[in-house]
Amino acid sequence: MKILSFNQISKLPAALILLFFMSFMTPTSAMVDDLNYLGTSGLFFIPTGTTLDYGEFHFSHTNMVDVASYRHSKQGESAYEGRAFSFATSPFPGLEIGMSNMGYDPDHGSDLIANFKYSPTFIPKNWFDLSIGAIDLGGMTGNQKALYSAVSKEMDTSIGEFRLTLGSGSQRQQQTIKRYEGGFAGIEYQPFEWLTAVAEHDGVNTHYGFKFHSPAHWLSGQAQIYGSAILETDIDATNTTFFGVGIRTSLFSAVDGDLNKPKQRKKTIAKQFPWLIDDSRQGAGEAIKPVITESLNTDAPLKDNLDYLRRALVKQGFESVWVAERHGRLSIGFENPVFNRNELDALGIAMGLAAQIASSNIRSLDLTLSKYGVATLRFSTSMSQLKAFYQNNAKLPPLKPLIAKHNDASEQASDNSYLIPRISFSPKIRHFIGTEMGMLDYSIALRSTIEVPLWSGGVFYGDYDYQLTETDDFQRGRSFYRWSIPSRWSNFAFKQLVKMPLNIYSSLGVGRFKGVYNEEYDGIFAETFWQSPSGAHMLAFSGGYYGSRIFSGVSRDVGVGRYRYYWEDLDLAISIESGQYWMQDQGSRFELAFNFGDTKAHFYIQDTDHQFLGFGFSMPLGVRKDRQPHQVQLRGTDSYYLSTSTMINSDMGCNCLVPGRAQQAPYSSKLADQYFNNDRLNIKYIRSNQQRLKDAYSNWTEK
Repeated sequence: MKILSFNQISKLPAALILLFFMSFMTPTSAMVDDLNYLGTSGLFFIPTGTTLDYGEFHFSHTNMVDVASYRHSKQGESAYEGRAFSFATSPFPGLEIGMSNMGYDPDHGSDLIANFKYSPTFIPKNWFDLSIGAIDLGGMTGNQKALYSAVSKEMDTSIGEFRLTLGSGSQRQQQTIKRYEGGFAGIEYQPFEWLTAVAEHDGVNTHYGFKFHSPAHWLSGQAQIYGSAILETDIDATNTTFFGVGIRTSLFSAVDGDLNKPKQRKKTIAKQFPWLIDDSRQGAGEAIKPVITESLNTDAPLKDNLDYLRRALVKQGFESVWVAERHGRLSIGFENPVFNRNELDALGIAMGLAAQIASSNIRSLDLTLSKYGVATLRFSTSMSQLKAFYQNNAKLPPLKPLIAKHNDASEQASDNSYLIPRISFSPKIRHFIGTEMGMLDYSIALRSTIEVPLWSGGVFYGDYDYQLTETDDFQRGRSFYRWSIPSRWSNFAFKQLVKMPLNIYSSLGVGRFKGVYNEEYDGIFAETFWQSPSGAHMLAFSGGYYGSRIFSGVSRDVGVGRYRYYWEDLDLAISIESGQYWMQDQGSRFELAFNFGDTKAHFYIQDTDHQFLGFGFSMPLGVRKDRQPHQVQLRGTDSYYLSTSTMINSDMGCNCLVPGRAQQAPYSSKLADQYFNNDRLNIKYIRSNQQRLKDAYSNWTEK
């Protein structure tokens, strides 16, 4: 790496040189990071020594690109007007991962790149911020590929806040602007919350302009809109004013969604790994108010007490409710049809009601949660310690896992869940990003999924797709017509789930499935699921045989095994799977899934017949509490998954389109999602998110 020469330093405004000597002044944390024109946190083109705040998600657009200039008649070190869309997130304190899609003409191709950045959080904030990063990580074309390091220092003065950034890097590609290699520097001056003046030298060119941020209170603290404009630059061959717009929001849903408040999860990480995050980077937390201040009905006769609790559970919308008491042990069982985004809300309400209503002679709670007549979770805990937890006098008491079983109570206070259709709505999207056809092509439909529980463990499923819109390249006769989503009934399936000894759940199903053009199969499939008593470990296998209804003699064999480890301290699921997938590609997939309330951020590497590096999100599209079902229940989907990926290390030496790799067969691997709270229904997850138990009881209990 090189350092700035005297001539390069002389290109910067005199204020930049002066502020270097001011870099030892008292820092401030008021400056907000956003995405620069290359899709990483920074000024216009240079990165800062900071990263996006933990749990944040950013999406931005700019009309400035310099990638792929080798494809055009204009050659050399110049930048031209185009379009670039970027998104990035911070799944872990100090870590930033994102992707950018850059192109000159949205109808004639673009380039999809992946970015990575890390800033050590153990460095005290009053020292400086340091980052290392990579642009175009692992890409096949590598038009933007660069490595860099940067140092930033924030200062609070009587005339506003300043941030000075210095750094250097390397860029291996020859056909694009070779910025960073001569060293880079930049300065930001923020006289007001909404306005920042920016000057930078990126190693080749110097840029001056402004950034704008909407006040934090405009969108209730849940999101912030920002923009930028380069007003003066020494880039040649253009008179264009370059600009960018973006939005900053939080991945945290249901809890900790406020952008500018400290996150409980970050505090947990810092407590478990005190060497990792310096205390100066922790914000002061808010005091948590007690949820329960006094008990209700505790001195009533036992039968009246149990009846009161039973009616209270039914009032919440729970089904198949039963309550019993034996030798000081209170047993509760129910099914939850209303808190579909996260079963944790239902557990928090049920446990809180038990703690508040149970009589004084109750020593322990035995709670069972079921789904469609199948018991899925059971644990016991101390009632006195549970009361103390809801009064903010203690942590959540130990939850002892028990073998889940059907109730033995002689009386049930509500109807069961059978024969009531549950219809959920979600978008279905097939898309191609960064192809020779365009920056983004898509086919979008509205999917209506119906579930009808017939008897214990027996459920009928159906999917109907209604096409909403699609780009021209998905029309008949065009490049992507095969992947278009027409209006039709796409899938039918029946599955029977059986709970077996040793906490094993197995299902057998039959169905008819329609995929891409001329892909229609009848199949029989099976799945087996097991997780350890605490939920830390999970093993699953799904497989099936599918015969084509269109082409005689054509069939598909699918078999995939999966292991998942749940890391309680990080609220992180680490999984690896291997086998033969739906498109008959064979290989493996490794994934990290970070939980942010009801949202998940997925990062994966898959290697079947091609290797991909991918980035995706699972997010709820419905309300936190759905309406109680009567003759029918309508709701949004509890977890909609959307992802994109870029090819890496191709043996073919190309960036080819090979969609559908490492894809599971339809409805073949749904036990963890449909019956186990999107693979979160376990003791470890409950303990990791124990504050949400009190939040649900405080905010969502029907009084």
